[in-house]
Order: sequence, then C-alpha cells, then structure tokens
Amino acid sequence: MKKIILVSAVFLFGCPSGTSVGRSVVSKEFSEKKLLMGTTVEIKILSYDKTIAKKSISDAFGEIAHVENIFSVYKPVSEISQLNKNGSAVVSDEVIQLIKKSKYFSEISAGAFDITVLPIIELWKNSKKMERLPSKKEIENARKLVGWKNISIDEKNKKIIFAKKGMKIDLGGIAKGYAVDRAVEVLKKSGIKTGIVNAGGDIRCFGGKIWKIALQNPRDKNDFITIVKIKNKAVTTSGDYERYFFLDKIKISHIINPLSGYSANKSISSTIIADNATDADALATATYVLGPEDGVKLVQLYKVAECLVIDKERKIYKTTGFAHYE
Repeated sequence: MKKIILVSAVFLFGCPSGTSVGRSVVSKEFSEKKLLMGTTVEIKILSYDKTIAKKSISDAFGEIAHVENIFSVYKPVSEISQLNKNGSAVVSDEVIQLIKKSKYFSEISAGAFDITVLPIIELWKNSKKMERLPSKKEIENARKLVGWKNISIDEKNKKIIFAKKGMKIDLGGIAKGYAVDRAVEVLKKSGIKTGIVNAGGDIRCFGGKIWKIALQNPRDKNDFITIVKIKNKAVTTSGDYERYFFLDKIKISHIINPLSGYSANKSISSTIIADNATDADALATATYVLGPEDGVKLVQLYKVAECLVIDKERKIYKTTGFAHYE
C-alpha cells in the first residue's frame, strides 16, 4: 500500500494568494475526493474559473476510472482479466505500452518487479482464508508460473500472449501511478496550470508551486521521517505497514518477492521521487523488494530518480541526490 501524507504547500508565485500580475481575479484552490482503484483519490488544482475547475477535475476522475476499467484484476470484463482468463488477447495500445514498460522495469531490476507474480499473490490470499502457511511445494509450483520473459508482445496485431498455461498478471505495482499520470495530462489539456493528484500515496504535482510532503514513519503513523519539497515531480512509497496480515505469528506483507515467492522482507518502506508517477510506482516496488543497498544501486543506475529506503532495523539509506528535495 502506498502511503504518503500531504502536509502543506508553499506558493512560488510572486503575488500573494495566487493573484496573477495585471489581473484582479484571484486563483482559488478546488479539490475533490473519490474512491477509485481501491483507494481514496484526491485532486487539487488552482483555477480562476469554478466551472472550468469542476469540469477539469471531473474529467480527470473519469480518466482514472477508465484506467481502472482496463487494468483491474478485480473487474471480470477488464482487458487484464480477459487476458488472464484466456492466456492471450487482443488488447488496447494502453495495455501494450504499460506491459512494455513493466517488462523494462523487470529487466533493470533483475525480476524484483514482475507483473506475472499474480499466481503467488493468489496462493497467499487463499492461504490467509485457510489460516495456514502455504507449503514449500505450493510456493514452488506457483513460482513456475512467474517470469516476465514469458510475456510475448505482438504489437503489429496488438496481442499479448503468455508462454505458460496458468500465467496471470497484475499491474497493481504500476497502474495506479499510470492513472495519476493520465489524470495530470487531462488536467493540463483542460488548461489547468497548477495542481496535484494523490491516489492513495501515488502523488504527482505540476505547475509553479512547491508542495511539502511528509513521509510517514512506517512504525509510527503520528510521526514522519522527513519532509520533501517537490515541484513538477512524482513521489511514491511502498511499505509493509498498511496492508498485511499474520499467519502462524508471521507478518505477511502484500508485496511479494517474485524471486522467492514469499513476502518481501528486506525493507519496511521505500520512497521514490521521479519525473512521473508511473516510473515512481514501479521503482518503489522494485527497490522495496530488492532491499536498501541493491535498491539504492538500482535507482542510482536509473539516474533520473531518487530514493529513500528504510531497512528492518530502521536504518535509512538514500541516493546522493535525495537530500536536494529535503
């Protein structure tokens, strides 16, 4: 579960209260919240016109709902559900492009990020219902269905094909960030110059405003680790402190390590700052699974992002450029 707390914002405009030079009209903040993609989505924008603001926000929410209808594994008629059901399917350009990007992040993370992990996730969900840990054999069998290299993309015929029967994908580790990016693009096309979209902690801001965002202490929801100041950037955190359960007194995080088949346990949280929410979302999952040292190395090689990872002993690791945002 992505969890970032938006605490305050600082204007960079030269005029008080967002007043535009040479204009008597004052820009106002408009915000709305909706439940989409299994989380609370909040959109805040600055606008001089209430009607334009309301329509822009409504259109942005509509775009997020569109993304959810395509990528959700919980909607039987979604393109991803149909693909999982049949093992191959003709899909939209959006699905092809996001699966291509997912495979890229799988490659650079050596499989720490892998959308084919759904069979293992389903195994753990069933184990929770049965109130018992899955056996090593069950884990081994589920892992046989995992492997991003077994996804074939036929761009000419707009088709996705799985190499193994029983393979399933879940783009939960990247689709929410993608939805945020799509919402931002809709707002920009509507003429909105400044705003922020927050989908349960997948955050992206745009325009001439600095946003201060407090990163929650994973072990104390009333405390925070640091405050980052971002402008025209995205911030996403993956952690073990919001969605988890216990089996045989063992804490099971919702983030599964595709390489082991077990709950990722090298870190307690990983925060990414990047140019867009899609990349930040995928990198947050990958670095969380990899652990602090390998996670930091991955982001430093990626070059256009920064990260802060907290290990099990609560030691903080950062890329060299992360301090630029604090």
